[in-house]
Amino acid sequence: MDILRRTRRLLKTLGEDNRLRILNLLRKRDMNVAELCEILGSTQSNISRHLARLRLVGIVLDRRDGQFIYYRLSTPSNKFHRHLIDSVITGLSELGAFEADMAALERRDTAAPRYGSPARTK
Repeated sequence: MDILRRTRRLLKTLGEDNRLRILNLLRKRDMNVAELCEILGSTQSNISRHLARLRLVGIVLDRRDGQFIYYRLSTPSNKFHRHLIDSVITGLSELGAFEADMAALERRDTAAPRYGSPARTK
């Protein structure tokens, strides 16, 4: 796939609110679907669908830890894509919804873990 086509696909993927909120949370630490559902107030199927799309374009990677699959941000090999994703996530991090998601993550992390072992911190 040529660079222009991959860039267009990446931009389309970033054009969805829940995907941006997921990326915002994943910049803090690895997370599993149950944690993302809890914080974002969404269903497992919805979060899984968004994670699949993010994985398809190479923004997110996954790893298995027992019965859980944890997701994390990847580092795209293309320098332009790295800068684009970093700029989008950093630029949007001060929006109210993003700040509320991070506050919910912090509250969740200070409470006893409910879904498997805590993910490693980045």
